[in-house]
Amino acid sequence: MLDEEGTRSFFNNIFELWIDPEIQLRKQAGRMPQDFKIVRCLIRLPGDRPPIVEFNEEIGWIASVKTAPGTYFEKGQPVYLYEIQRIAAVRPPEVNGKRVAFIYFFWTGHEYQILFDFTPNVPEGLVSKREKDEWQLGKIIAESLQALLTERTVSIHQTMRTELQKIGLWAAPALLPYPMSKILRQLHEGDAGGARTTFVNYCSPDFIEKLSYKWWTIEQLRERRNLIQDAITAHKEGKYELSVHALLPHIEGIITDWVYTKLPEEDIPWRQETKTRKFRDLILEKPPTTITYQRIVESTVDFIVGGPVLKTFKRWVDQIDRTFPNRHVVQHGRYDPSLFTEENSAKLFLLIDTIYQIISAQSKVEDGPNTN
Repeated sequence: MLDEEGTRSFFNNIFELWIDPEIQLRKQAGRMPQDFKIVRCLIRLPGDRPPIVEFNEEIGWIASVKTAPGTYFEKGQPVYLYEIQRIAAVRPPEVNGKRVAFIYFFWTGHEYQILFDFTPNVPEGLVSKREKDEWQLGKIIAESLQALLTERTVSIHQTMRTELQKIGLWAAPALLPYPMSKILRQLHEGDAGGARTTFVNYCSPDFIEKLSYKWWTIEQLRERRNLIQDAITAHKEGKYELSVHALLPHIEGIITDWVYTKLPEEDIPWRQETKTRKFRDLILEKPPTTITYQRIVESTVDFIVGGPVLKTFKRWVDQIDRTFPNRHVVQHGRYDPSLFTEENSAKLFLLIDTIYQIISAQSKVEDGPNTN
């Protein structure tokens, strides 16, 4: 494991030996874009020929992926973002079918991470065959590519936030990158009904229950554990009136309790709209660095404040938005059966999970990298 100084020295050597010469060659050939930035770089070192240096979209990995339901890949056919659920593993880099040494680095959102493997070029006898054949970095690279899929899905969401909000959704981490990528695709094609069906099919009762397993590490959720678990039971039994009524007040409650851990009482706003914005501001004062995370925070707060969650109605008979359980409608006791659906109940659990994800990521930043 390299320390910070060692990593900087190693990176400088990589730049001088391979990256800068490649950049200069491309500039001389007129093949270097003016706005060029290195987001990813793969340097393959065959040993019997010059190094092969690739940047950004030039890089191709051979990967095993979990496909979206009903999706099948054929050789030579293009693969689309909404057809991939998860990148499971990545094979080591090759040249002409032969594994080669390599250096790979990529931007994580706040720093470059460097991975390298020189074992294919190590002379026989210095390492065992088992050590040569083992591939330890495939999972790490797969995770980095999965993060890239998530980033691209959130970027697409930025251009379709209004359409997504119209069906009662936001950039929920539990849906990233899939099925959010498919939902966005369906919305782009004008199939709002199909998008909502995709959501309901994916967010099964078992899926929701599995999401809840990790919530209890956060104090504001742990103290509500009995109530939330009762709501999960009601949801699994199809009693959506009970799950919706149980959970809806606690969107504000969880946020409020967390804000109280950061500010004195006199500095905490009274209205939920202002309180939720304060939650966003406190989170983004020291965000967990990635633009993807910041966009998730902004999307969630915008959904709560400007979307169907807190939308008001002036008259009792006014038409209401049925794409998400509305706080004013439900808590004032206006009964509309169309609000208490499996879809809306699932969305409430998903919103709680999103709040958990935001607080959890922020807690890791505050605790520091060495805190368990």
